[in-house]
Amino acid sequence: SANYMQRDISGNREMGNTKSAQGNEPKANDDKSKSSHSQGFGQLYAAEIDHFSKKPCCRTFLKILFIILAILTIIQSIAVIAVTVTAAVASKAFNQDQSSRLVALILLAASAAVTTSLVIYALVAVLGKKKKPLHVTTATIIILAVLQAIILGVCMRVTMEDEIQLTRSLVDSFRLAKDHNQRHMLIWSTTQHDLSCCGVYSADDYRRSNIPPYIPPDVPISCCPAYDPGRSDLLQERERELCKARREFYENGCKTPVIKMHKLTCALVIMNVIVLIVLELLVGISGVLHLKIKHNVKPDNMEQVAVAPIPMPRASLSSGKPKSVSST
Repeated sequence: SANYMQRDISGNREMGNTKSAQGNEPKANDDKSKSSHSQGFGQLYAAEIDHFSKKPCCRTFLKILFIILAILTIIQSIAVIAVTVTAAVASKAFNQDQSSRLVALILLAASAAVTTSLVIYALVAVLGKKKKPLHVTTATIIILAVLQAIILGVCMRVTMEDEIQLTRSLVDSFRLAKDHNQRHMLIWSTTQHDLSCCGVYSADDYRRSNIPPYIPPDVPISCCPAYDPGRSDLLQERERELCKARREFYENGCKTPVIKMHKLTCALVIMNVIVLIVLELLVGISGVLHLKIKHNVKPDNMEQVAVAPIPMPRASLSSGKPKSVSST
C-alpha cells in the first residue's frame, strides 16, 4: 500500500509539472513570436532600405535632388543678401541708433554669402564624387542655419520701442532738413516723393508759426505730385508755387508710411531667411543621404550566371580496335 501511495504522489507531481509546462508554453511561444516579429520587421525594412540605396536609380535620384536643392539655395542666398543690404541701408537712413539690428543684417548677409560659397563647394564635391569635402560643407551649412535662426529670432523683431525710436529719428532728421542739411534734405525729398507723403505728421509741419491757417504751408516741391527728381528744385519753383496755390500737395505725413515700410522690410528679411534656413537643412539632409550611399556596389541586374559545363565528346568505342577488312 505504501508503494501504491508513493506511485500516486509521483504521478500527481508529474501531471502537475506537465500542466505547468503546458501553461508556460504559450507565454514562451508568444515572447518568441513577438521577438521574431520585431526582428523580422526590422530586418525586413533595413534590408529594403539597404537594397534601395544600392540601386543606381536611387543614387541618381539623390544626386539630382542635391543639385536642384543646391541651385535653389544659391539663388535664395543671393536674394537674402539683396534684401538684407537694402534693409540695412533703409534703417540707417533715418535711425543710426539701431546698431543691433544693423549688425544682425550684416551678419545675415555675410552668412548668406558664406552659404553660397559652401554650397558651390559641396556641389563640386558631389559632381566629382568626393566625400571628404561633402562632410565638412554639410556640417558647416547646418551650423550656419542654426546661427541664422538665432539671429533672426533675437534681433529682427519689430517692437513698440523700435517704432518710438524710429519716430524720434524721423523728427530729428526732419528738423535737420529744415535747417538746410544737404544729406537730410535729400533723404526727405526722396522719402516724400517715393511714399507720397509730406512732413512727419502732416503737411502742416512746414507751416510757420506766424502764418494763418488759411494760407497753405510752405511745402517743398517734393511734396507735390509734379516733382521731378532729375531736375533742380530751383527750376521747379514755378511748379511748387502752383502746387501750393492749388493745394495739390500731399496732406498725410510720412511717419506711418515709413513705419510700415520698416515693418515690411523686416518681414521680407525674416521670410527670405526662413526659406534659406529650410533649404540649407534640406541640402544638409540630402548631403548626409548622399554620403550613406556606397558608390562601388554592383548593380542588381549584373548577377553571376551559372555556366553549365560543356560535356566533352566521348571517345568512340571502335577507336582502339583495328578495322576489319571485308573479303570480297
